[in-house]
Formats: sequence, C-alpha cells, structure tokens
Amino acid sequence: MISLGLAVGTASLAIGYGDQTARRFGAAFLANWLVSLAVDNASAVNTGLGVFCADAATLVYFVWASLRARQVWTLVATAFMTMIVASHVATAIDLRVTINTFRLSMALWSYGIMVCVGFGTWRAWRARRRTPVQAAP
Repeated sequence: MISLGLAVGTASLAIGYGDQTARRFGAAFLANWLVSLAVDNASAVNTGLGVFCADAATLVYFVWASLRARQVWTLVATAFMTMIVASHVATAIDLRVTINTFRLSMALWSYGIMVCVGFGTWRAWRARRRTPVQAAP
C-alpha cells in the first residue's frame, strides 16, 4: 500500500503542477495501478492475464505519448514500463521465476516510473516559474 500511496501522490503532483506530458504519464500510471488492483487475482502461482493486459495497454500508451512529447524522461519511463511487461513474459515463460521475484521487479520498475514522472513534473514546474507572466494590455 505504500507504493500505491506514492503513486497517488506522484500522479496528483503531476496532474496539479506538471505540463501536459507529465499529466498524461501521471494519469496513465495511476489508472494502471487502479485497474491492476481491480483485476488482480492475488494468485500465488501466476501473474494474471488481467494485470498483463493493463500493463501492456499502458505500455502502448506510454510509447504513443513518448513519441509525441520527445522528452528524454518519457523514454526512460517507457523503458521501465517495458521492463514491467517483460517481467510478465519472463514469469509466464520460465516457471523458475517465482511470484515474489515478479512482484519485487514490478515494484522496482514502478518506482522508476514514479521518479521519471516526478522529474517531468518538477521540470515543468521549474520552467513555469522561470517564465515571467505577461501583463494584459
């Protein structure tokens, strides 16, 4: 639940203070968290097809948004999301990968995405602070 709290905080800051790109990534990341919680079957054996579909859809959205934004931090966040989807595939292919290893990798890559979204939000906030507001004539 700590990860969910951090995800909600990061997404809230991105939506409140970020530019359009940070808002998109923050909202998509939070939506992925909530959908994953809703469809997770909490199995001790497999990762679940519903969570995989949610992560794959988020990856497709990250790729699309990253191509539009053309910012380095979006590419890094997309790479972390790719690692999450790759963890799903590795767990499905190799039965020696335990569910605990899978969950740990998901948590680590999720923290990477949160750092990227936080950086993008901070960058947009800083750019807005540096630009003086023009007075209306």
